[in-house]
Amino acid sequence: MKKINIQAIMPLVLLLVLFVVLSALNSNFLSASTMMNLMQQVSAVGTVAIGGMMVIITGGIDFSAGYGLAMTGMAAAWIFTHSVFRGSVVAMLVTFPLVGALIGLANGFLTAKLKILPFIATLAMMSITQGLTMFINGGTMMMIRDPRLLMIGQGRIADFLPVSFLVYLGVCAAAAFILRRTKLGVYNYAMGGSEQALWYAGINVQAYKMLVYAAAGVCTGIASLLTVTQIAMATPNIAGSILIDSIAASCIGGASLSGGRGSVFGAFMGTMIIVLIGTALTYLSVPAEMRGVFKGVVILLAVALDAVITLRYGK
Repeated sequence: MKKINIQAIMPLVLLLVLFVVLSALNSNFLSASTMMNLMQQVSAVGTVAIGGMMVIITGGIDFSAGYGLAMTGMAAAWIFTHSVFRGSVVAMLVTFPLVGALIGLANGFLTAKLKILPFIATLAMMSITQGLTMFINGGTMMMIRDPRLLMIGQGRIADFLPVSFLVYLGVCAAAAFILRRTKLGVYNYAMGGSEQALWYAGINVQAYKMLVYAAAGVCTGIASLLTVTQIAMATPNIAGSILIDSIAASCIGGASLSGGRGSVFGAFMGTMIIVLIGTALTYLSVPAEMRGVFKGVVILLAVALDAVITLRYGK
């Protein structure tokens, strides 16, 4: 019980501290425009973090999310601008989760069926998706101008609530339902706790692990949709630092890299924290080159805290 309290309280305390510090650094931080921008920033990173958190719970890791997001965006934009489905909003919207799911299934096949270590399998997939990203349309950007698509990434409800944030909340709700109410959710945690016990119970662990990676891929595809429609273009470098940010968010939110622990609420809180840390570094005029250093330190601290909790209280 004490361990659970630590995991639940620490991200919340850190989030409150960041709000206080940022409010002191900038008097306009709590303004409506800043909150809207914050919600937009959180949406794509948080969606990737949800999928990454599900993989981390199994004891795995997904390093392909960054270039997977970029490749998915390039593929969907090519479908919309150059294929026989040119101009079809439906075709483009289907492409995002479909390509993401295929990438996730490939990761799941490599790890579950071929027994390749997750970090090696997903690093290889990262290289593959990077190459495909540069291959599609010759690696040149593709503009998206359809207002129906741009509404997803740029639209606001009642001139305040970003549509992209509502999509993110929908992903959170779906993930929470899967983890709490379905066999996939139960087995997801069990794989991180004792995969061998599932085998002894006659559970098809390989199939369920592939489904987890596919779900993570769908999250990456949805995040790609949010990103492409927010900036109105698809480019090979669209992902930016989303991979490191999403992993950091999962770790800060209490997901254990040794598997068996993690939650949607924790990933949500972790995403808020990592975005606010980036905002704080901007307010403090920290050079862009050094921001990666701070995020790396944050991940190390989160992993170190997880190690202390695991050693002291167990999984």
